[in-house]
Amino acid sequence: MERLVEKEVLRNKYLQGKIRELNGEKIVGLQEEIQRLHRRVMELEVEVEEEKNNQNIIVEEPQMPVKENKVDFYSYFNYSVILPHESDETISIYGDFTIVNTGDVPLEDVVVCFKVKPVGSVTFSGKISDPKLLNGLGRDREDIDWMWAMEDWRDRIQRSGEYWVKHIRSSVTNKITLRAFEILVNETGYNGKVKVESFIYIDSTSFPHASLNKINFQIP
Repeated sequence: MERLVEKEVLRNKYLQGKIRELNGEKIVGLQEEIQRLHRRVMELEVEVEEEKNNQNIIVEEPQMPVKENKVDFYSYFNYSVILPHESDETISIYGDFTIVNTGDVPLEDVVVCFKVKPVGSVTFSGKISDPKLLNGLGRDREDIDWMWAMEDWRDRIQRSGEYWVKHIRSSVTNKITLRAFEILVNETGYNGKVKVESFIYIDSTSFPHASLNKINFQIP
């Protein structure tokens, strides 16, 4: 009996030691888990703080360059001079006047001023219609491309030698031409320089654009 009692006492001590050992290992495991969770909490706090900082930073997106529509065009005379015969005293000039649009914007309300010198000795004519022909049923006439641009166009011709004409189409995207104009100069009525110039206006506020060439010659 004493041996059994002593044996049970030893067994009890052994089991208590095992319990303490298991409890120690469990405590160590719990402490490690607590440290791991503590590090994770700190990591999450850092992530939250960085996200707040990023929200306060204004990131400017690169701006794409804006393409500006460019207005660009030029004009020129294409003409021939016909000298008078022995029985004639009139010099005749026949030709075309062309406007070429090389820009990105259609030309609206194009107005051309042909200026002749000397005033009264040079006449300019072509397929140019009176604006009154475009009233009523005539407004859809396809045979009319150019008309006089000013109401007092006759007075301007007599007073300053300016022929103001206008293309009646709404816009010019490529090119337009005043075809088969005629310029007459009386050789006996004037001796000296004869000049025909052209100036283009694309709106009421634009400055005049001169053509690439002029009609310029001398009458002896």
